Amino acid sequence: MPIQSFNLDVRVPPQIVSERLRAVVELPSRLGFRMWSAVDPSHPFIGTVRDGSFKIYRAIGSRNSFLPIVRGRLVATPTGTRVEVIMSIPLLSAIFVALFIGVLIHLADNAGPVADNPGFFVVCLGFIVFLVAMVAWGFFPEATKARQLLTRAVFNPTITELQQQSMLDG
Repeated sequence: MPIQSFNLDVRVPPQIVSERLRAVVELPSRLGFRMWSAVDPSHPFIGTVRDGSFKIYRAIGSRNSFLPIVRGRLVATPTGTRVEVIMSIPLLSAIFVALFIGVLIHLADNAGPVADNPGFFVVCLGFIVFLVAMVAWGFFPEATKARQLLTRAVFNPTITELQQQSMLDG
């Protein structure tokens, strides 16, 4: 199953990184999903941000079962914060794909020798290739977009200024 991980080193404390993330993350709806509503460009993510971690996904105007779930931890370092990120497909999608591929392999294996029924083997192999391609097509482009948006949010200097200004005012 597709999984990507990366780290971002930011020169601000974890509290400011949390604020930067909160600025671009919309809380999930009570139903747990969006009903094809317009995407707010100022909130490209939906999910939750806690002080030391987050779990988000991209806000898109359509449905994608392989949309990456982005999980991360904020780890304090001597120079600021390390954001440790792991992106993967949703658990139910991963289970479905694994079961479907397992069933196809089982069917192909129990169909007898390939020489006796080459068409059935080719169909099963074609379904497996198609399913893997569909997962990759749904996951990897979205993971790239999520990484770019997350990087932009974490390194957003305007949140630092606002945070420092509110500290000075308070």
